[in-house]
Amino acid sequence: MSTDQNEKEWKGIKLTPIKEEEDGTNNFNEFKQKSKLELDAAGYWKYVDGPEYNPPVIPKLKLSQQIQGLDGTGATVTVTIPGNEATVVDAKKEAGAWLAADKKAHAIIVKAIPVEKLYVVRDCKSAHDTWVALKNEYEPANALTAMTIKQQIIGYQCGSQDDPVHWRQVMVQLYQKLHDANPFMMPDTEFVKHLVTLMSQSDEWCYCCDSLHDKVHQGETMGRAISSTVVLQRLKHEEVEMKIAPSIVSINALATKRGRAICDIGDSVVPSSYATAGSSNQNSRQNEKTSQ
Repeated sequence: MSTDQNEKEWKGIKLTPIKEEEDGTNNFNEFKQKSKLELDAAGYWKYVDGPEYNPPVIPKLKLSQQIQGLDGTGATVTVTIPGNEATVVDAKKEAGAWLAADKKAHAIIVKAIPVEKLYVVRDCKSAHDTWVALKNEYEPANALTAMTIKQQIIGYQCGSQDDPVHWRQVMVQLYQKLHDANPFMMPDTEFVKHLVTLMSQSDEWCYCCDSLHDKVHQGETMGRAISSTVVLQRLKHEEVEMKIAPSIVSINALATKRGRAICDIGDSVVPSSYATAGSSNQNSRQNEKTSQ
């Protein structure tokens, strides 16, 4: 590869820009994960961190010195204390390719840093130093934010008068924010338990709630825990059965606005009120459960 092609290649690498939100959260975890993949694919990650990170050892420069003194006869003599200039020059020459690549990796990372945060890496001399400085700057803030969001998830109970669709959507948003701030703060298995425990306990949802509790227990017993994706899909299915899913409500609102009903074959307008929705379906499933 020619020098011009090489320059064009590394200068064209653009990492995910680091951003901070007004609520104090940031996207550093996203930046970190994507940057590792981008830099590794381009061959630069080994100059930043990881198991292959092995920077050359360049000794600290010690300059030669000349000191004047007197010998045994009282005559003035000059004594030379040798330095390591030649050793340093040889070490840098041998490490030339590594140091050149490190400079490129350093520049690639710095391009992703907001202008107002450049002071964080002002004194960093290598890609590795810059990476560590960014982790020290952003990860503690994310840890504090993650703890706050976790408490919000744990304390968000869906009451009997609350909208279960809105509750589900908020829980998903909170968990996504938590995962962005700290992906290790709450494993998916823990989120599943909070979803099942905090979901609506009203009569309309009791069948779904009991069923999910049974699935969670069975999964734990068999060593195959169910995922939050499975739980959320079940909740969405239940919303459709009760005819309170957002898509159905939107269709009803549109139909009402236009002054006409949305009808299925032999069916009436789909109810949009949660209070009366899906009662017949729910009763039939409850009866089914009782008979089992």
